[in-house]
Amino acid sequence: FMNMLSNEKINFKSLEENTFKEMMKLGRTIIQDELRMLDKLILDYRDKEVFKPKDFQPTTIKTKLGEIPIVRRRYKIVINGKAKCIYLLDELLEINDIGLYSVGIVEMVTREITKKSYRETAKTISEDTDNTISHTAVRNIVLKLGEKIKKLEEEKIKLYEEGKIEGEKETQYIFCEHDGIYIKKQKTKKHKGKKKFKVKHFKKKKGKKKKNGIELKIAVIHEGKEPRYPNDYKLKNKIIVGTASKAKDLKKIEDTTIGTTYKEHTIKNVIINGDGADWTGNIVEGAKEIFQLDMAHIQKKIYMAVSDEEYLKKMQEIVYTEQAKDIFSLIYNYKVELETDNKIAELEKVKELEEYLRNNENGLQRYQYKLGYKEEQLDEVKGELPSLGTEESQMYCTCRDRMKKNRTSWSVTGAESLLKVIMNKMNGTITEIITNKAEKKIKE
Repeated sequence: FMNMLSNEKINFKSLEENTFKEMMKLGRTIIQDELRMLDKLILDYRDKEVFKPKDFQPTTIKTKLGEIPIVRRRYKIVINGKAKCIYLLDELLEINDIGLYSVGIVEMVTREITKKSYRETAKTISEDTDNTISHTAVRNIVLKLGEKIKKLEEEKIKLYEEGKIEGEKETQYIFCEHDGIYIKKQKTKKHKGKKKFKVKHFKKKKGKKKKNGIELKIAVIHEGKEPRYPNDYKLKNKIIVGTASKAKDLKKIEDTTIGTTYKEHTIKNVIINGDGADWTGNIVEGAKEIFQLDMAHIQKKIYMAVSDEEYLKKMQEIVYTEQAKDIFSLIYNYKVELETDNKIAELEKVKELEEYLRNNENGLQRYQYKLGYKEEQLDEVKGELPSLGTEESQMYCTCRDRMKKNRTSWSVTGAESLLKVIMNKMNGTITEIITNKAEKKIKE
């Protein structure tokens, strides 16, 4: 019976795929008709004194329905004596300027790229839409978005430093949790076979080790913790910022984020929690800022260095108290015992622990004590002044799994761009970036 209808085998999958393709084709036709109608309405109702029709220009918009070729009017406008050409249809519909991919496609890229590679993201989008996209195109979208985000950040920093923008929210305490993630750096390609480059240009300079990694510097800014479920808490009003650049650049982004979110005169203190890397403490500079060494890192360092159970317990307990610096007396006594027993290997580990704590001695005591509270008061104020140390899980959720898996290597620009996209995706601001709403806010 089936052969009487067709020589080809028919099943539900082929029926589904053929219907999908026909519906996509119909959708493209509908959008083309709508765009022609809108372009004509713009022509009729524009400000005729300002916008002068010049010509028609063809383009192709890449959408979930596939590629849609359109022809729209270009207008001439004079601003401050200079002539400029614009497409009013593009302005009206906020047609995305990232390679003329639709907002829908770019949003799909930002959704998938936080978990998948460029190639896997391209495959998913090609399968789920009627638009074929390459992994190179996905990478270009991420790079352009990253560049756009960075430009907006720089403009926002400039306005903030000039005192032209200020936050509206009020709070007494702000918490910033710093962490760094090392990812593999792409090797620079050498130009082989070109005689004009002498061998000496490729020699490494003595005394300098070639860096084979990029450190992503990240800060989680929040107002403390709030209940999510019974006996479970989440960070209150969390904002994640980061950069693959220098620590001072992260500091500028962090200060601007705080200053443009909150009224700074209402903030009593900014508590900075860090893992002990040089930059996490070095960028603490404001009069209101207090640095605290991350407790999870302290406990891990102690556990890895100390094998004696009695000393281990004492050290792990004392760092929670107001007399946290008394740990150095315990370390001294323990070193004497190890020297006497000739346990050289463990002695070296304990010395490394001591060096780590000495380098971060200013952050050893919990910030609550620095604010003047006593140990017996901590339970009373834990809602307002919570224990810190959430940055490790936050980093894992946002970046570590995506950017370190499969030993992927990165260029600095590529790492910075993807990091910016992930941060804004987590903060819920990526759509504002894609649709240019964030840019319009800056201009306003």
